Amino acid sequence: MSIQSRTTETVSARSRTNHRPDYILVGIDTEDAHHVYRTTDETVHVIHNSDRTYRYNLNTCDQRINDWIEYVKAERGFTTQHPYSSLTTAFLDAFEGDNR
Repeated sequence: MSIQSRTTETVSARSRTNHRPDYILVGIDTEDAHHVYRTTDETVHVIHNSDRTYRYNLNTCDQRINDWIEYVKAERGFTTQHPYSSLTTAFLDAFEGDNR
């Protein structure tokens, strides 16, 4: 097993090849918990009242962020959602917003 230290060269090389931010706010659910996706290790962090209440590793269950989004939508729902699980969902949400 090789461990590579974080030097200026390794960080800047990674920055040039990976255009995703390290953290992406997925959304805020109906219980006012913030769901944050950490792209560097494929984990979702649930933060409620300034405390991380849950950390879900997507790789251990062979899941993707889209699966997490669909799970939260089914269990709690989102009051605010940023990334969408599909282009169709994003389009439909935007279309429904125009009718309000």
